[in-house]
Amino acid sequence: MTEQKSAQELEGELWGRKAAQRAALGAPMSMPAWKTAIEHTGISRGTSVLDLACGSGEFCAAATEAGATATGIDISPAMIALARQASTATFVELALGPLPWQDNTFDVVTAFNALFFAKDPDEAFAEAVRVSGDYVVVCEWHPELPSDLLVVGRAVRGDSGRTRAKLPEAQERITIDIPQHHPDEATMLRSFLSVGSYQRIIEREGEEEVARKIKVAAEPYRTEDGVYRFSNKYLMSVFRKGQAASTS
Repeated sequence: MTEQKSAQELEGELWGRKAAQRAALGAPMSMPAWKTAIEHTGISRGTSVLDLACGSGEFCAAATEAGATATGIDISPAMIALARQASTATFVELALGPLPWQDNTFDVVTAFNALFFAKDPDEAFAEAVRVSGDYVVVCEWHPELPSDLLVVGRAVRGDSGRTRAKLPEAQERITIDIPQHHPDEATMLRSFLSVGSYQRIIEREGEEEVARKIKVAAEPYRTEDGVYRFSNKYLMSVFRKGQAASTS
């Protein structure tokens, strides 16, 4: 009898369906956040880094280029395969939750739009704190400022219903602009259709119908020359180990 897959495993399958497409069109928009994390935590030669829900591994690659020893975990085998092709960092197929490392193993632990994928986001954050020896960085869609990609997403698939971790007061809270521009409709559609959460709707309604809904929702962001310009904001919360541990 086949063992029933966990919600995280099913999520990993959804994100893995168009992993290469997602890596090419969606992942690079987070580069401003990756650079900010590297700068604000002092990631450099000799730093050890763990990235939670690392996707196709671009942050680990950036940390490695800065001189760090980086490890990434993700539940999607397809994403892990891409990450291993793109970086010399270590990648482990692993769900968010209990982590197999000892306390204080990594200097910096990062979670970019990651914790809400966990079965228990609060546990996932607590584990990030436990295995960190210094910094924990949580970066998510800004809860107070509008992001165009989320506006389109809600119009097409409704509210995600995801639960965020209850975080303590951060040492630093940094608002990061992450604009996304697509030169034409075809590129814009490929980007949206590569998102894991859209795969559930595609299963029910078919890709053609989902693409139609995306085009309607994205029309306000189309310029006269046919370029799609989406404004988006991340909120990065930077914690120091003692501070995060004492309030979590």
